[in-house]
Amino acid sequence: MINTKKQVIRKKEVDRAFNSFKRENLLEDRVEYDKEDLQLAYPKLNKNEVKLLYLKIQQWKYSKVKKNKVNRVDILHKK
Repeated sequence: MINTKKQVIRKKEVDRAFNSFKRENLLEDRVEYDKEDLQLAYPKLNKNEVKLLYLKIQQWKYSKVKKNKVNRVDILHKK
């Protein structure tokens, strides 16, 4: 029997986990996790919630990289 029931995404749970990473300075560490690692570390989250958490972490990572590049360019141009 195929389960066609959609998994509900509890966005508050995902946000709570992400914000706890931020508070505890764990985001740098969690960037190294893939979806499977996150699922093992946070078994209370369903597959879709893990995917959303993974995407939020990656978005944070790449926005940080982008900010650092902009700052480096600004510093180079100020000389």
